[in-house]
Amino acid sequence: MLAEPVRRYGSRTLPSGPGVLELRDVTVRDDDGRPLLDGVDLRVPGGALLVVVGRSGAGKSLLAAVAGRLRDPDSGTVILDGVPLAELTSTALHRAVGYGFERPVLVGDTVGTAVGCGADPVPLAGAAAIHDFVERLPDRYDTPLAEVAMSGGERQRLGLARALRAERLLVLDDATSSLDTVTEYRVTRTLTGSGDRRTRVMVSHRVGMAARADLVAWVDGGRVRAVGPHEVLWADPDYRAVFRA
Repeated sequence: MLAEPVRRYGSRTLPSGPGVLELRDVTVRDDDGRPLLDGVDLRVPGGALLVVVGRSGAGKSLLAAVAGRLRDPDSGTVILDGVPLAELTSTALHRAVGYGFERPVLVGDTVGTAVGCGADPVPLAGAAAIHDFVERLPDRYDTPLAEVAMSGGERQRLGLARALRAERLLVLDDATSSLDTVTEYRVTRTLTGSGDRRTRVMVSHRVGMAARADLVAWVDGGRVRAVGPHEVLWADPDYRAVFRA
């Protein structure tokens, strides 16, 4: 941790906007100089659901990381509603962007603070289908986080609830992989419904999720090989092979 460079923030806030996300000539290199993402150009319309697919090691998670500034590119720019992410204040960035992960790390004294991060946790937990679990805890949302025994799926849903506080951009990296079928259906319906006006970028290995997307970004070897509706990309046998793999 001490070897990590200090994250620098800017002084700008976001103007009102629909959440248009742009990656312009984004390149990320490994320590040996090898490109992990190579000249990626991608535009996600505001309010759209973009599903990112590709074989293992193609660069999907790295693309998701730079999309919300978990990692800065070595070159190129990531822009949200006309403002480069690196120019945003810490508060503006954290208010606008939320992340959900396959194995989330929960931070906070209580379940409520871990989920809400200062916001009301109840509607967030409800949207992530974890409210009923919290209601069964001894002190509900005031239960100390360290005292809660939970399964991988329950932890994943708490992490997803935390991500849902984002106002403009939601980035989910395989964030429903540990859910049972019924719960995944409930959560997916919330995330992919037309009522959610946020821009959503979801890394997924599932053909059903790609079929629900407005657009699919097909990542191959650190590059975006194609962007388009799932039914259009499905005509390519190499695209179909991604899901068989």
